[in-house]
Amino acid sequence: MNPASPPATPAPLLSIVVLVYNTSAYLRECFDSLLHQAYRNIEIIAIDDASTDDSLAICREYEAAHPNFSCISKPNEGGAIAGNLGISLARGEYVALVDSDDVVTPDGYRLLMEEALRTGADITIGRAARLVNGARSAAGFLYEPYVWSQRRTFDSVEQFDDVIHDCFYWNKVFRTGFLRAHGLGMDPGLLYADRPFVHRAYWHSRRTAIIPDLVYLWRTRPEGAAASISQSAQKAGNFADRIRSMVIEWHDFAGISAAAAYRRKIAVANLHRALYAAPGIVSSPSFRRAFMQGMHELLALYGDLDWSSLGVRRCLYLELIRRNEVEALCFLLGVTQERSWIVEIEGACYWQQPFLDNPEVPVPREVMRVDFPVIGFFHVGELALDDNGLGLDLHLHEGIMARCGIAFELQSLYGEGVHELVAEGRAG
Repeated sequence: MNPASPPATPAPLLSIVVLVYNTSAYLRECFDSLLHQAYRNIEIIAIDDASTDDSLAICREYEAAHPNFSCISKPNEGGAIAGNLGISLARGEYVALVDSDDVVTPDGYRLLMEEALRTGADITIGRAARLVNGARSAAGFLYEPYVWSQRRTFDSVEQFDDVIHDCFYWNKVFRTGFLRAHGLGMDPGLLYADRPFVHRAYWHSRRTAIIPDLVYLWRTRPEGAAASISQSAQKAGNFADRIRSMVIEWHDFAGISAAAAYRRKIAVANLHRALYAAPGIVSSPSFRRAFMQGMHELLALYGDLDWSSLGVRRCLYLELIRRNEVEALCFLLGVTQERSWIVEIEGACYWQQPFLDNPEVPVPREVMRVDFPVIGFFHVGELALDDNGLGLDLHLHEGIMARCGIAFELQSLYGEGVHELVAEGRAG
């Protein structure tokens, strides 16, 4: 007679905090994606921030129908305060944050929790994709797919500081005790409260784990619908809030000598983020004023920060901003966004545009030197799939090719799998 098997250890409770504000059109899809998770030991806490549509009624409907679903209604104070309230109410050993217009993949929390338990991580991160009219896409991400490209675990952010490029709170599970022990939360009143929160968490984490599996779908709302925060980046108030969050981050690590390099890397990434909104200055004088004011504040704060890793295009934008050459900046943004001519001078490659060696706009030539290819300075001429594999023709100036190594890789949107393209020679 076989002895009775010991009872299975129950899975740790995961608290899922959903930040709700005027998302009734998407709310059922979001809630259903959580209730149908393969990981079953969950509680869902919906925090309604005084929605003016039917969101609260939908929350109450789900609360009445599901014993592990609760709804908190509160005065309108912003998503940061709502998120902090949810974390404070979480009963789970782990906690996750979700925006109420987004969707979590069916296995998302199972995969994240398995890795969190296997590694003992304070933070566990998974891959995200855009959800655009029902389709999944990696478009709109830049450095984040590199962060998610392979499974890894590290005990200090200094071991993999590129993780800062994933500054979202919603594709993660956090150990609740870790957040509370370090007093980690979002700054009240900030729209862009995720970046300072996540970057602080990375710094304090004694173990962070990354899985390459797709866990989260970030919705891009269709034209005509109410725009999300990230889709309102070229509005003056929105941009001012973005700058405020960046200023907060700079001060967060002031006086921490061990964090000096981390602080600078975040600052460079924040300049990159701020420049996303730059095209909006071409057609909007009011946004132009807000943009230039915010960028001057950042540049004064950052001092002699080295931003050369941003590439020639953004370096020139920043130099023109620093010199307050607004008309020149508008010209480059409005005319040459997709045109990146290159000229070779004395053995080096430069971005050929009207401000190269222009005595009326005396920007140093070195600012315009192209040391490595960035978007706009190369293009794919042909992409072909046949029985022998996938091939592409890359059009890039020979002078740049001679000075740096070029590598391309394909990543699976759905999990582990990176495929490098092998160079087969040069033409022309």
